[in-house]
Amino acid sequence: MNCKHVLLIADDLLVSSLYREKLDEAGFNVSVAQTGEAALQFLADHCPDSIVIDPVIPATEAVDVIRILRADEKMRALPILTLPTARMQLADSALHAGATAGILRSVNPVASLLHGLEVALGLEETSALAKNLAFHPDDRWVRGGLAAGPEALNAMRRTLHSVIRDATDVASLRALFQQVHNFTEQMALIGQRPLFLFGAALEALAHDLVRMPEQVNPSTLRTFGQAIDLFGVLLSDKHRTHAKDPGTAQILVVDDEDGARKIILAAMQLVGLKAVSADLPSAALSAANTLPFDLIFLDVGLPEMNGFDLCDKIRTLALHEKTPIVFLTGMATFQNRVKSSLSGGNDFVGKPFSLAELGVKALMWIFKAQLGLL
Repeated sequence: MNCKHVLLIADDLLVSSLYREKLDEAGFNVSVAQTGEAALQFLADHCPDSIVIDPVIPATEAVDVIRILRADEKMRALPILTLPTARMQLADSALHAGATAGILRSVNPVASLLHGLEVALGLEETSALAKNLAFHPDDRWVRGGLAAGPEALNAMRRTLHSVIRDATDVASLRALFQQVHNFTEQMALIGQRPLFLFGAALEALAHDLVRMPEQVNPSTLRTFGQAIDLFGVLLSDKHRTHAKDPGTAQILVVDDEDGARKIILAAMQLVGLKAVSADLPSAALSAANTLPFDLIFLDVGLPEMNGFDLCDKIRTLALHEKTPIVFLTGMATFQNRVKSSLSGGNDFVGKPFSLAELGVKALMWIFKAQLGLL
């Protein structure tokens, strides 16, 4: 294969190093830029054969970089590929801005990128890596990614504290989104699927907060902090090896309002979770008496009996003595929070809630149950 020059635009040093190493092995000559500004400066003097860009980069956004390039006559036909991202709307925006193709999430993101480059550049698909569907990251990748994890989480905590001090600090919100995105992609590249899936859900919440700062409130900030702390637990060897793919979990949603049930079910679907619903406590008890649910969402204001009484009854069932139960209600009073705890509930979310936040909550409690942390 002729040596093709690729410009890789990615903020995270670990992610760019891993991609660069494998692209080098496949015969590509790779240059790296960490920001859009650095990439544009590089392109003023160089003309690579292709550009690979992370949809989430600091300062100048990826879509703006792509638009600038497409406005340059010399760059209009240049293949531009976007790296995988947990936020599909970002990949879609890049395509609308002029990107040639987006690399889809797969079990082997490196092979997917190599295949995408070979297709975009009209090369014979000879790369053994691109043909290898099984993803076995090098041990040193895994060690390096896990070793870098604690500092990445500390950086998230520092940025979250900045947001807590000033909820209008758009720069800090954007930085928090960038940090979560980078961590999520690291976990994807080193084959840590449970951590990646949890990171993708938190990335969705961070993205929503950037787009809709009005959603920054004590609830979302508390959920964010809890998620970062749980990441720390999941990174430890003691717990990481016992965490399972949450997609196998089964969730019960109990709410008498059809619209609310649909919204909750949609929130679960967004994070890859399976859920069934019941509109009456009697139906919920019947289901809980026969099926071992991994998580239960309960509305407080239900017909037949209120959610607190239903929770009491569910706790008497052998299958659900320790199943995480999260209350959802528009009556988010202090008294109801106390009642939720006294009746055996594990958490309490006020309506209206963020779909992304609810997805993060669900994954948190599923992982805590898996690891015996209730």
